Amino acid sequence: MFALVLTLCYLGGGCEDLVVDVFNTKAQCTAAMRQQGLRQADCYPLEDFIDGYWVPAHENAGY
Repeated sequence: MFALVLTLCYLGGGCEDLVVDVFNTKAQCTAAMRQQGLRQADCYPLEDFIDGYWVPAHENAGY
């Protein structure tokens, strides 16, 4: 299972990573991300996200 995680960064500083939805496969997650036009998002294994063993999307973002 994969979580589609969207990163929101505020003008005053700080970012939050929000789970948009959960999918059975990474391909489904990636397709949903493209369909919704999410640019500052990525798909992560759900178990890693829950356990905290993941890299926040804002660390991988190009902004």
